[in-house]
Amino acid sequence: MNETIWLLLAGDFVRPYQHCQAGDVVIAVDGGIRHAAALGWTPQWWLGDFDSSGDFAADVPRIAFPVAKDETDFELALAFVRTRWPQARCLMVIGADGDEADHAFGNLWVLPRFALPTLLFGRTGTRLFASGPAAWRLHGKVGAKVSVFALSPLAGLCYSGLHWPAEGLALPPFVARAARNALCGDSATIRWQSGAGVVFVPPGVVAEWIG
Repeated sequence: MNETIWLLLAGDFVRPYQHCQAGDVVIAVDGGIRHAAALGWTPQWWLGDFDSSGDFAADVPRIAFPVAKDETDFELALAFVRTRWPQARCLMVIGADGDEADHAFGNLWVLPRFALPTLLFGRTGTRLFASGPAAWRLHGKVGAKVSVFALSPLAGLCYSGLHWPAEGLALPPFVARAARNALCGDSATIRWQSGAGVVFVPPGVVAEWIG
């Protein structure tokens, strides 16, 4: 089965524009259990070292990680998802942002190791990660900014519906050539054939993984 997996982390709460559907898997990670309560969701699992959940109580099966460890709770949760749901369709992440920049960056930095298409909902917009082949559909207002960054060489990068189109572009990592594009209509599509990349879209733009 190609499940959609929701990971609720302990960072800032942003209500997602997508909703949990029947058959989706919800996993709270440490203090992210509070986001589950705010959304009225009951997670199937509650993972973490429980250093940010305080005395919050929930009748949810728990898997405890040691506080002293080499991996973050998010990394261990990603490994849990990858092992248990190897055919997961898409990963939705709430609470990946916060006031500590290294924490938010770390949550993005580890994603290429697990190669799961991922939407991370944040205060300043949504980040879309995928390791190609990848395809995203965007819906929003004309002029909304869209940026694509390569974490490894992107081959066959194509987008339509943006002010500056691309067809089969080779985008090397660590350049900003594909940053600060903009919607020229109310929808756009971004695809690439291979490589790991991140798309940044602002609040108000709805993104959908189309594979």
